[in-house]
Amino acid sequence: MPSGPPAIDDDDVIPPPVNAARLQRRAVKFGAGLFLLMLAIGIAAGFLFRTDYVAFIPGTSRDTESFVSVEGIEDYPSAGEIHLTTVRVRDRVSLWAYLWYQVDDDVELVPRDQVFGARTVEENRQLNLDRMASSKDLAISVALEELGYDTIVPDGVFVIETVEGTPAQDVLEPGDVIVAVEGEPIVSPPQLVDAISSRSPGDGIAFDVERHTTGQIDTVRVILTSREDDATKAFLGVATSERVDLETDDLGFDVSLGSDNIGGPSAGLAFTLAVLDQLTPGELTGGARVAVTGTIQVDGSVGSVGGVEQKAAAVRDEGIPVFLVPGALGEQTLAAARERVGDKVDIVPVDDLDDALGVLGDLGGDIDALAEFAAGVTS
Repeated sequence: MPSGPPAIDDDDVIPPPVNAARLQRRAVKFGAGLFLLMLAIGIAAGFLFRTDYVAFIPGTSRDTESFVSVEGIEDYPSAGEIHLTTVRVRDRVSLWAYLWYQVDDDVELVPRDQVFGARTVEENRQLNLDRMASSKDLAISVALEELGYDTIVPDGVFVIETVEGTPAQDVLEPGDVIVAVEGEPIVSPPQLVDAISSRSPGDGIAFDVERHTTGQIDTVRVILTSREDDATKAFLGVATSERVDLETDDLGFDVSLGSDNIGGPSAGLAFTLAVLDQLTPGELTGGARVAVTGTIQVDGSVGSVGGVEQKAAAVRDEGIPVFLVPGALGEQTLAAARERVGDKVDIVPVDDLDDALGVLGDLGGDIDALAEFAAGVTS
């Protein structure tokens, strides 16, 4: 007799009963796991995907006294504070950041090509650092002129920006310096304007240009176009500012400004006031904390700057009660900045250095100390 268990035909095997509840629980767990996986992938993708937008975000408000260095003459540290303001720039923000910034009133999103044009991020950064270097020299020069010294020697016209589709875009780059037109030295933007306006659309004109990339001077020839608002007037298509050579060798003392990696010329007015405050006794702000933005020009005029709404938000967050801004911004921009800060900050537009000093005088600042210092220099 054969031993062992009897053979069982496959057809005789009865499967265990199906546990529907268990299968349902497994399906739910699988579905939940799949959902969480897809959610994680989606979140990661949102951070990895980069938009073609640049975000302008409130930056910092920093006391300028720490930037001013004086050697060879007595200086006067202040209890009051003159703050420069900055804007943080985030390039190609992520999808999630883009969506978040859409509901943040303090942030402005701008298409990338409107910010950088054809420049790379590094080229744009270097341009802003170059502009800051020029702005610091100009700020020191204007301050010393206010105090009675003759230190400003304009030596060219700094190219800030070129207009797309104009002759300037083909031959000039931001950072270049125009030093002559048709062989005649050009040392200020008004001179350049006069040289262009004396010609007609279609005229050829030669520029001597100091290249920001090499320091070499090239001669370039341009065929002028016409202005959009007046077809009879010649147009080059360039925004400019003065470049100055700071002549301080005969002063007997030295003033310098450090600015770390802050770029751009918008701290010009703040630095001018900071140098004045450091070189003269008394409190230029009356002991108050004041924030300032705006470029400074050779004649003391204050030029417009960008990012004022974000700077106003930074001033508000810092708790500074007064913010001096360029009057050239226009009412619409001023209104938008004031909306950001409400009644927490008094935003005061100024057109030139005298206006700014007048505001500080109203705050109790010792403005007379500047005139007394200048009288001693010129006597």
